[in-house]
Amino acid sequence: MYPARRVLYLKLVLMAVFWSGVFPAVNIVLKSMGLFTSVFLRFWWAAVILLVLLRWREHRLPRLSPRESVLVVGLGLFGITLYNCMFAFGLSLVEASRAALIVPTSPAFTALFATLLLGERLGAMRAAGIALSILGALWVLSRGSLQALAAFEFGTGELVLIACIFIWSAYTMVGRVAMSSLSPLALIAYVMALGALPIAIPAWFEHESLARVTWQGWAALGYLVVFGTVLPFLWFYEGVKALGAARAAQFINLVPPLALVEAIVILGEPFQPALVVGAALVVAGLYLTNRPR
Repeated sequence: MYPARRVLYLKLVLMAVFWSGVFPAVNIVLKSMGLFTSVFLRFWWAAVILLVLLRWREHRLPRLSPRESVLVVGLGLFGITLYNCMFAFGLSLVEASRAALIVPTSPAFTALFATLLLGERLGAMRAAGIALSILGALWVLSRGSLQALAAFEFGTGELVLIACIFIWSAYTMVGRVAMSSLSPLALIAYVMALGALPIAIPAWFEHESLARVTWQGWAALGYLVVFGTVLPFLWFYEGVKALGAARAAQFINLVPPLALVEAIVILGEPFQPALVVGAALVVAGLYLTNRPR
């Protein structure tokens, strides 16, 4: 294997490790910082870093056409403002270990919606992958209880995280259209900046909470900005460019089991057998959904 390819694979593995750390990091931040404040600071500073990188790499900040402006604003409102506020709220109610097996199933739902709405070809393997991912998510949602699963007895936090899956799927499909004319770096930088702006308003009413933030909260927020947002996005799109979307997406399959282990080790959450079964189903489903055709 060429040295450059080894470095790329290392980046993609670290991408999965860093993304999996988002679940316990958000949990730590929310213990001493307001929800809207944490989301705003995370994506505003991530956007600043990405805009600087964009200016340095492309030697300019691309001007948006009216069509691109509408897409970017829509993506920002859905993918940053709405999704991440709901994601943080869901994590404040649900254990990080369980959320880490529910939210990452979004690629399977995206594939399903792309088939239903965009007419993309599904195939037997991808259909099986979608079924396994959904089954794994339902198993985790119900804590392995067939009775709860049959009665569809889920709490508020679980329902919020389910809504996050649908929002991210819509964000992903619209993002495909926007990337036809914008580079991934430009799209992400603009979307994060515009998506963070509306959160500044509710965050302002929480600003007094900043005085009570612990050093662990600030450290976790710094992790979210650099390692949970900027670097994983950059490395993922490097992998897409060099390997193709399908092969790069395979590394995302590492996120659920890594996040599960991190939540148990870092946060001290209890180990539950239902999580192992759910993790196996979700990872198998994501592998079949994302595997190259």
